[in-house]
Amino acid sequence: MEEVQTRLQKIGLDETTIKNTLKGKNALKSILQTLDLVGVKECDKKIGNLLYEMSQNLTEALDNRRALLAQYIVEGKISNKLQLEGGLEYLKTHTHLEQIPVQDFEKAAGVGIVVTPEQIKDTVAQFLKSKEDLKTIRYTYNFSEYTKQVRTLLPFAEGKLLTQELNQQIEAILGPKTEEDLKAAKTQTKKPQQQQQQQQQQQQVEEDDDECKFDISKLVARDLATTVNSEQLLNWRKENFPYEILTRFPPEPNGYLHIGHAKSINFNFRLAQHYKGVTYLRFDDTNPEKECQEFIDNIKENLRFLGYTPFKTTHASDNFGKLYEYAVQLIQKGKAYCCFLSKEESSKLRNDLKPSPYRDTNPDENLVIFRKMKMGYYKENEVCLRAKIDPTHPNPTLRDPAIFRIRFTPHPHQGDKWCIYPLYDFTHCICDSIEGITHSCCTLEFEVRRDLYYWFLKELDLYRPFVWEFSRLNVSNTVLSKRKLHHLVFNNIVDGWDDPRILTLNGLRRRGYTADSINKFCDLISVTRKGNENFIGMHVLESCIRKDLDVKAPRTMAILEPIVAIIDNVADDFSEELEVPIIPRNPQKGNRKILLTKSIYLDKNDVRTEDHADFWGVAPGKIIGLKQCGPFKVISVTANEVHLERLGKDIKPKGFLHWLSVKEATPCVVRLYDYLFEAYDPNELDDYIKGINPNSKIVCPNALMHKDLLNSKPEDKLQFERLGYFNLDFDSKDGKFIWNRTVTLQEKDKIKAIAQVEGKQVQKKDVPQQKKDATKKEGKKE
Repeated sequence: MEEVQTRLQKIGLDETTIKNTLKGKNALKSILQTLDLVGVKECDKKIGNLLYEMSQNLTEALDNRRALLAQYIVEGKISNKLQLEGGLEYLKTHTHLEQIPVQDFEKAAGVGIVVTPEQIKDTVAQFLKSKEDLKTIRYTYNFSEYTKQVRTLLPFAEGKLLTQELNQQIEAILGPKTEEDLKAAKTQTKKPQQQQQQQQQQQQVEEDDDECKFDISKLVARDLATTVNSEQLLNWRKENFPYEILTRFPPEPNGYLHIGHAKSINFNFRLAQHYKGVTYLRFDDTNPEKECQEFIDNIKENLRFLGYTPFKTTHASDNFGKLYEYAVQLIQKGKAYCCFLSKEESSKLRNDLKPSPYRDTNPDENLVIFRKMKMGYYKENEVCLRAKIDPTHPNPTLRDPAIFRIRFTPHPHQGDKWCIYPLYDFTHCICDSIEGITHSCCTLEFEVRRDLYYWFLKELDLYRPFVWEFSRLNVSNTVLSKRKLHHLVFNNIVDGWDDPRILTLNGLRRRGYTADSINKFCDLISVTRKGNENFIGMHVLESCIRKDLDVKAPRTMAILEPIVAIIDNVADDFSEELEVPIIPRNPQKGNRKILLTKSIYLDKNDVRTEDHADFWGVAPGKIIGLKQCGPFKVISVTANEVHLERLGKDIKPKGFLHWLSVKEATPCVVRLYDYLFEAYDPNELDDYIKGINPNSKIVCPNALMHKDLLNSKPEDKLQFERLGYFNLDFDSKDGKFIWNRTVTLQEKDKIKAIAQVEGKQVQKKDVPQQKKDATKKEGKKE
């Protein structure tokens, strides 16, 4: 050990690094292997530290590049950490190449690039010229952001020189700090903690967005030697597919898509678009017992709704013939066998790490059995075809998994052509390869199957896409599990797969969520690998639709529970035409006209026969405001009628209520939707059904709307002032109008909806506080 220690000292490592390296078997092995490879016994401290840094950052997939990197360091072509990082990053994203293009590699590693102090000075000067607001904001500018931006212009410049030059030039432009500068800086440091956290969160969102969504070099997870493509395979893909980037969205057509699928759709399509590539829609239709044409058609419609057009629409089942032939190849190689064990017997042996008694059946006999399976000779579950991998493997997916089974069930796309069907794990990777997919992206629960994915492709010598797993989407106050959604639907706990309270895309659309708001939500949370346990608060999704509809949805008024109000101090035939903006934030949409008449409707939720100190609505003696028409005094209130007196406009009421003229009101039904579950995470409950929110759907059958809405069509969206944003339901027909509330205007309005039914007054303490979620973007969260 002393000899090893001396050797590490001779390459210039400090004592702490040597001590830590001697403790770690892998770290020591890697640096010694590097030194032996290039024959270094003693060297300059700078070279030694770079060799050490390189050896600690090599993964299994990059081990064959060790000599290349080490030689560049020893020869002085890579002379600093920034160049080493550039070279490593290039190699990580080009593991599929047998021969590394020297010119491309050296460009990425900055070989031969020497950044002089003069270049740094000139670049910083040009950069600061572009900052026209610097003299205005002065020393409140963000130095770290400035440094980051200059670094992108000079990626291989020495950091210390760069920051010194930036500081000097800024001071030369602004001069010494004045008292006002010091005061402004002091004020800036006293920002509320919550505001700072929000800014940090938003910055993290933007950084994650850049890192995960549009930098394809970051889509690297666990490295495997089996991922490397031969030059022959790379040439095959290049000859058959003109697109450098090809992704796919591969749903199984056995259910309805939900918000988690929208995240995957958004990521795969936009990733490809960013790199001028394309995306397949591929139905991984390997289980005819659970699949049907209805699901296939609905998935296509969901993609159209979200605004995505696939490059091609394909079916895994179109490749059943090829998959059969690939299975035959595995049998011929002795890598697959037919197993007659029952499912229970097989599971027990696999759990006990014991082999199947049929594992050593010879290939010829297995071929005969497999062909008989194809001809329908055996019963369902009597025999299956298994991959012959390793029954004792620590990864359960590699313990001789089944790859073909018998099912006498017609297929929704292939009809009755087949009675044996390939399983998902066998099908998915081969279809990715056949279609020339470059990046196969899926959620983290599939990470354990990555070894199996590449095992099939290696044994069959097929092209190997990159595989990258990202965190699954979890949203608060709901469930996204297919099993739990199925239970809710088939036990009539919700009103079908398009119930507006569940986050299926059909449900979201029916509730009134737009494609823009869903895509914005997906962009906001982005994708990371931070785990499947993080949650996104439902308020993040609600915020996206509020922002979208704020500039799109026409304003009008509606009454949920009407009570007549009479204005006593106007004539019986009084009628005043008022002009109001259709969308206040979008003046180009123009104005509309409404009537104020002697008799109007108010909402019973805003009316009390007795006043209360915290009550802001209609009660005897109070001064109230009515939207668009000024202040009124409440003369009297009974259970069925309110009397008002119109006041001069110089009086300022505390708030303004919505109303409708009796002459312009027409009947409708309003459904007030809220979170389906009261619990932030229903999955934490012993029985998640007990967490159902009893007020998740409130129907107002006696509601009134303005007569201008009589020409509305399903999916028309608007804002009922003070009540929220609403969407006209598909059930609206034969003169009946049903409005679904998409989202309230504010969080506290949910409590008002409950109070409206229960006859209670909302207090500040009743407004729920938002539970913290992981909205750092993945949670930020998935």
